[in-house]
Amino acid sequence: MSVIMLGMAGVTFTQLSVSPVLIFIAFTFLFLAWSMFAYSRLHLIISDNALVLKGGLKPHDIDWKTIYKVDMQEAGKYDDLQTVVHYNDRKLKIAHSFYLKRQYKQILQLLEMKIAPELFTPKYYQLKEKRLKA
Repeated sequence: MSVIMLGMAGVTFTQLSVSPVLIFIAFTFLFLAWSMFAYSRLHLIISDNALVLKGGLKPHDIDWKTIYKVDMQEAGKYDDLQTVVHYNDRKLKIAHSFYLKRQYKQILQLLEMKIAPELFTPKYYQLKEKRLKA
């Protein structure tokens, strides 16, 4: 899909002599192409050694020992669930909207297996029980 957007931006650049306003449309297509390419390259890896998010603007490589809090919050207009993993001086947000419901539940189960239960906040358990019923 990003290749199509890139092609549309190229065609728009060739038509700049027709109307200079098309430059804004061309840059919009370029931005969309880059966004689609970057978004599709995100990978969350949960291993025995670390929690790794590859790709994107802010890659995360989190050792299990550096995590000091795991919280859950509702964000946005539609109250999308986000699991927030706090480590060192940074935080990693794992959004429910990025994953299918089953995948998100599996991610939470793996996090609960790898991280000590006292690091999870009461709000985490409350929202998980309320919003992620079987």
